[in-house]
Amino acid sequence: MSALLLASTAMANNAIVATIQNAASGTTVTVSGTYTGITTRIQVPSGVTVKGPATFQFTTGASADGFYIPAANHNVTLTSLTVSGANHGIMVYGYSNSIQSCISLGNQNTGIELIGSAAKNNTVNNCQSKQNADTAAGGGNADGFAAKQGTSTGNKFTNCDAHQNSDDGWDLEKSVSPVTISGCTSYSNGSYAGLVGNGNGFKLGISGDNVAHILSSSNAHNNTTGDSAHGIAANHNTGKIQITGCHTYSNKNKDDLGNSVVSNSTLQ
Repeated sequence: MSALLLASTAMANNAIVATIQNAASGTTVTVSGTYTGITTRIQVPSGVTVKGPATFQFTTGASADGFYIPAANHNVTLTSLTVSGANHGIMVYGYSNSIQSCISLGNQNTGIELIGSAAKNNTVNNCQSKQNADTAAGGGNADGFAAKQGTSTGNKFTNCDAHQNSDDGWDLEKSVSPVTISGCTSYSNGSYAGLVGNGNGFKLGISGDNVAHILSSSNAHNNTTGDSAHGIAANHNTGKIQITGCHTYSNKNKDDLGNSVVSNSTLQ
C-alpha cells in the first residue's frame, strides 16, 4: 500500500483533483487543511482511500457533484472530509464503498447519496449532512442522505445525523432492495435559506415501491417547516418496513406508517 500526503497549500489546491483521480488502487491519499475554489468534481478510483481531516470547498454549484464514485468503482473509502459548495456533496454509484465521519453541508442537492442499480454494499457511518438546499426545485430535492433510483442490496446508514436540509432528512425513493438505517437522527428538515421541500425525517419510499426497509434505534423530531413533514413517512411504499427501537416527536404531522411492522418504539 502506498501513501500520499497533501497539505492545503495553494499548489496542492490546484493539484488535489489530479492527485486523487490518478491514485492507484491501494493508495491512501492523506489530506489536511482547507482546499478552496475546486472547480470540478473529484472522481475517486477503485481501492483508493482519501483520509482527512480536511475541508473541500467546491465552486461547481449545481453543475457538478463534489466527490464522485462511478458505477464500476468499488472499495473506495472517504474518511473525515467536509464537503461544501457542490451539487451532491458525495455521490456514490459504485459498490462496496465506505463513507466514514464525513460532513456534507451547503451543497445544492442531497448531501450524501447512493444511486443506481450498481450501488450495493455501501456503508455511510458517523456522517453529518446539513444545510443543503436546491434552487432548481425550490428546495424539493436537497435531502440530507439518500439511497434512490434502483439501489441494490446491502446499503446501510449508521450513526448519522441529518438536519436543516431543504427537503427530507433521508429519502429512499425507488430503492429496489431494503436499506438499513440504524442509530440515526433526523431533525429540523424541510426548509433552509428560504427554500422549502417535503421535510420528512425519514422518507422510506414512494408510490410503486414494495420494499421492507429497516429503521432501527433512530429518532426524528422537530421536522416542522416542510410542506408535508412527518417524522417517518412510508410515502405509499407498500412494503413491510421494519421499525424497531425508534422515537418520533414534535414533527408537523403524525407518522405515515403504511404497512410497517413496529416494535419497541414510541411514535407520534
